[in-house]
Amino acid sequence: MSAQRPSSSSSAPSSSAQAPGEPEIIQFVNCRLLRNGKLVNEDLWINTKNGTIGTAGRRPDAVRDLQGCIIAPGFIDCQINGAVGFNFSAIPDDISDYPKQLAQVNKWLVQTGVTSYLPTITSQHSEVYHKAIPFLTPTPRLSPDRGASVLGAHLEGPFLNPEKCGVHDRSVLRTAQSYQDLDTVYNLSQAPPHSVKMVTLAPEVLRQGAEIVQKLTGDGIIVSLGHTTASYEKAHEAIVAGARMVTHFFNAMPPFAHRESELSIANIIIPLRGFVDGAPSYGIIADGIHNHKSAVMLANSVHPDGLILVTDAMHVLGLGDGTHPWQNGTQQSSVVKSRGRVISPKMDEKGEVKEVLAGSAVTLLECVNNFLGYIDTSIGMEGDNAEQCLDGHIVSALMAVTERPARLLGLEGSIGTLEDETDADFVVLKKVTSSSDGTTKLELMQVWKQGKMAFEEEN
Repeated sequence: MSAQRPSSSSSAPSSSAQAPGEPEIIQFVNCRLLRNGKLVNEDLWINTKNGTIGTAGRRPDAVRDLQGCIIAPGFIDCQINGAVGFNFSAIPDDISDYPKQLAQVNKWLVQTGVTSYLPTITSQHSEVYHKAIPFLTPTPRLSPDRGASVLGAHLEGPFLNPEKCGVHDRSVLRTAQSYQDLDTVYNLSQAPPHSVKMVTLAPEVLRQGAEIVQKLTGDGIIVSLGHTTASYEKAHEAIVAGARMVTHFFNAMPPFAHRESELSIANIIIPLRGFVDGAPSYGIIADGIHNHKSAVMLANSVHPDGLILVTDAMHVLGLGDGTHPWQNGTQQSSVVKSRGRVISPKMDEKGEVKEVLAGSAVTLLECVNNFLGYIDTSIGMEGDNAEQCLDGHIVSALMAVTERPARLLGLEGSIGTLEDETDADFVVLKKVTSSSDGTTKLELMQVWKQGKMAFEEEN
């Protein structure tokens, strides 16, 4: 299946004539690079042989004129449940089909600008984790033909609070008396190295919460707080112990509060003195459905450096509208995709069936453009400052899918940046401004994966 991408109305970036054979050194000119929190007018050099950025000053084997387009690092999605019909949490009857379907997702995702991601497994019985996790080890370097790289699994559950479980299957949720309970469910002690990158949990369902968080982080696993009713104090305790992320902020948690007796986990993103390493990062689903734009902009104004855009996309991403089967924990269910909204029938604790929001069906580029549209571009957009202000907004949106998630994952030395000697994972974007309403969006023109072009928009 092909990705649903914005069409391009003008000519694509061009390339100069190349010597016979594949060029080793490529120079990109007439472009703007996302570097050091700014859009700068610089050339980009890549080495296609070792798949890295750099080698400026060496005579290039090929020159590509990008006609004023933006080059940004490849997008990183920290929470995505599946795509093009494959649910990472569903184990096929023939287990050999799991890596095959995963490979199809990887090749599809890269066409949307995502070059690296965390396949997310929702709340399940332990058997699912034991079977799926070994397939989710990080993709080896210099595998550009495989598409988007897997960075390790994100395990969202089953140690969640039933009161905030959302669409997760309540019957498989667990509490933990100690770290051993997590090891039993996930089989962490026997899992391949680096196969688990992030775990979402509710700190209040852990008896030895601080010790569990410390053990996970000590093993190189990022702890994210989510699906929780945690108080401010309980959340702060987890942050001090090493938790560094809040999963899909605003969703499946209590709201902001202003009285001391009512403070909740939502208040945890406000940077305050006493925090070790500052306030945590937090995921935002900017699909226009999970959060109103005013809420997103409120969080962004409070802690912009922590905002990370995620899709929380379901397996229906890339499929047409309609009803699609879905394995949700122990339940054979279905989801209905309609104009970007994904809902599923679910029985609540009273036995009543209700329609529940079930992830999203948007690409990460759509989230970027939605976020860009949330910003009031009328502020400071007069005179000579207009273009500079717009560039600042574009930088804010792109940083939320590149540098910030890379920094959270501890991978800023290899991805999420355009610095020399990092992986040549990047996207070429064209800025398009509507003549009718003046809004600006970014269109995907090219995707490069470790120095090889993985996608190019057709004229």
